Amino acid sequence: MGQYDISVVLGSKNRKKLIKATIESIRKNKFNGSIEIVVVDGGSTDGTCDWLAEQTDVITIIQPNYTTTNDKGIKCKAHSWGEFMNIGFKYSHADYIVMVSDDLILAPGCLQKGYDELKGRIGHGEKIGGGAFYFREYPRHDYYRVIMLPKGYININHGFYYKPALEDVNWLDEINYFFYCGDGDISMRLNENGWKTIPLDECYAAHLVHLPVNKKKIPKWKLIDMDTFDKLYPYKCLGDTMEKTCINAKIDTSAFWKYALKNVLCGYLLKMYDNYIRK
Repeated sequence: MGQYDISVVLGSKNRKKLIKATIESIRKNKFNGSIEIVVVDGGSTDGTCDWLAEQTDVITIIQPNYTTTNDKGIKCKAHSWGEFMNIGFKYSHADYIVMVSDDLILAPGCLQKGYDELKGRIGHGEKIGGGAFYFREYPRHDYYRVIMLPKGYININHGFYYKPALEDVNWLDEINYFFYCGDGDISMRLNENGWKTIPLDECYAAHLVHLPVNKKKIPKWKLIDMDTFDKLYPYKCLGDTMEKTCINAKIDTSAFWKYALKNVLCGYLLKMYDNYIRK
């Protein structure tokens, strides 16, 4: 290790416009060190791969991840989330790995603040496996949050992992989850093996709100993932989220408006609905 200070790893497929904005927010984050950007692409057909091939500061690994039906008759992706992301994690050359989504915009200074806190605390002997960014579902939520897991552990939806900790717990689970709850599982396993996950109090990001899915149409693989997680970790939750309000993170969300207007408008409708049911 040591070729880079941090490795930023993201998975993507057919998100050309949004991934451009994500990568630009990494480039402009004013990190005072060396950054490796690693994209694992699932076989995009919208021009993403061509664009990535032109980016001299991005390592692109193409692993086609198509929809298939497994031996149990469940419609799912050919490669699990854990298998897909482990490709990038294992390739990365830094001890500090940042996992972001291809629809996430980082606040200025996010990478530096997270790196400084983790490196400083680990250097002073704390056994930390990773740190979570506070993220906002844009534009549905005005607050930023980190999600809590059973036993009060912090989930890393977006944030830093310490690579030696990932190696110690044998990386992300590639077998037991299709996609959902995979991030919760690695956070649980890190903590259960003595590598605590922490909230990074000065690190913020905006995540594009997803379009809602009818409960009757929730895919079977997602229900299986949730059931698997609950069986593996049948512990009491001490809270759902840690939230911060009145935060002026100065995140440029213009790409969401330009390239994902449907999601943005839906987010405002969901925000109105949230306000209505709270009354």
